[in-house]
Amino acid sequence: MADIQLNAEARTKLGGSTSKELRRNGRVPGVLYGHGDASTPFHVKELDLRPLIYTQETHIVNLNLAGKATRSILREVQFDPLTDRVRHIDLIILVAGEKVKLDVPVALVGTAAGVKDGGIIDFVMHKLTINVLPDQIPQSIEVDITGLKIGHGIHIKDLPVNEGYTFLADETSIVVACVAPKVVEEPVPGATTEVVEPEQIQAKGKKEEEAA
Repeated sequence: MADIQLNAEARTKLGGSTSKELRRNGRVPGVLYGHGDASTPFHVKELDLRPLIYTQETHIVNLNLAGKATRSILREVQFDPLTDRVRHIDLIILVAGEKVKLDVPVALVGTAAGVKDGGIIDFVMHKLTINVLPDQIPQSIEVDITGLKIGHGIHIKDLPVNEGYTFLADETSIVVACVAPKVVEEPVPGATTEVVEPEQIQAKGKKEEEAA
């Protein structure tokens, strides 16, 4: 797994107004969570986050703060709902021999047999939550869909067992499926659709009662 170097500066002042000022200056506030220690607030250059956030792979982050490099991993990213710019990040320190919980992207491999028959891939879970040791974190989890047919799916329990990590989601959860395309009925040329009003239905019912 590739490491990313991220230069940071300590946040000496906290609060909403300080965070807004940082963002106006192209900086993103963040928090580094330690191994049972107090959290460390920091801020980084927004442009430096691109190779970390806008990717389909998981990376180890070497956070350079106050002359010290700390191995960590991205835990959470908050985006602005209007501008889609990064508002805040959370990093968690990696400790050798101690497992960490994180989300890893799923990479589909191959072309499903069902697609060749006209089916459509329904990619349900783009990320999977795992419990893993720091030195065994995968960049992505590959899922082979070559044999996937229409009407079938691949569940977490169907994925190959890996000694380096364990899945934390329900084993019956569907990761990806191949579904039949929706059939849209074409209108018949010249055919008319009669719209029946409620009054007509009531009148018809009364006539049937009188005839009886």
